[in-house]
Amino acid sequence: MPRPRYLLDLAVLAELTRPSGNRLVLTRFRRHQHDCATAASVVYALLRGIESLPDGPRRSQLEAFVQELLRSGPPVLPFDLEAARWLARTAPRRERQYRAWTAVEGQLAATAAVHELRLVTRSPGTYAGAEGLALEDWFRP
Repeated sequence: MPRPRYLLDLAVLAELTRPSGNRLVLTRFRRHQHDCATAASVVYALLRGIESLPDGPRRSQLEAFVQELLRSGPPVLPFDLEAARWLARTAPRRERQYRAWTAVEGQLAATAAVHELRLVTRSPGTYAGAEGLALEDWFRP
């Protein structure tokens, strides 16, 4: 398997579950799916969201999606010691000018940065001011 180039955030993965998802996201994912990874923190957020849903068709659909994602989808990268160090260095400097990241946002940014991946997100502004973090928005042309 080739080394990933992109790290997908929750918004991108969620878009893949929608029957009428954003065409740009779907097209770009199909084109780059073998170059993608996601992060353990994103899987946590996805699972946490599913757990908050009532039983029903949408919850069942999302549970099946996550099961397939974990079985045959992009690799899931951990939040490791190197990422923890990057986040500990970066977050305080960045927070002098920008809103503090949530735990998931910070871990996602750190994972992308230490693996030198482009973070694919619907909200690039969330990651403004993070030195060395490459961003890409697949929701826009």
